[in-house]
Amino acid sequence: MRILDFEWDDGNELHLALGHGIEPDEAEEVFAGTPLFRKTKRGHYAAFGPAKSGRLLVIVFELKDHGVARPITGWDMSTAEHRYFQSHRGGR
Repeated sequence: MRILDFEWDDGNELHLALGHGIEPDEAEEVFAGTPLFRKTKRGHYAAFGPAKSGRLLVIVFELKDHGVARPITGWDMSTAEHRYFQSHRGGR
C-alpha cells in the first residue's frame, strides 16, 4: 500500500492529540517507515509501526482516492499488538 498524502482537519487532529496523545507528525512518521497494514472489520485500515520518538503506534485510517490517508484514531500498541507487529514484519 502506498500513501502519498494525508487528510487532516480539526476533527481528526484533535481526536488523536487530545484523546490519544498523538500529534499529526508522529502519526505520519508511522507511514514514512515500513508499516504493517491490516484491514479492519469496519473496512478501514490499521498501520502498525514506530514513530521517530520510539513509540510503537497503531493508526487507523480511511484510504481515500489517489493514495490519501485520513487518520481516524490511534493508540500505543498493546503487548499483543507489538507481538503481532514483530512476528509479521520479519516476513515482509
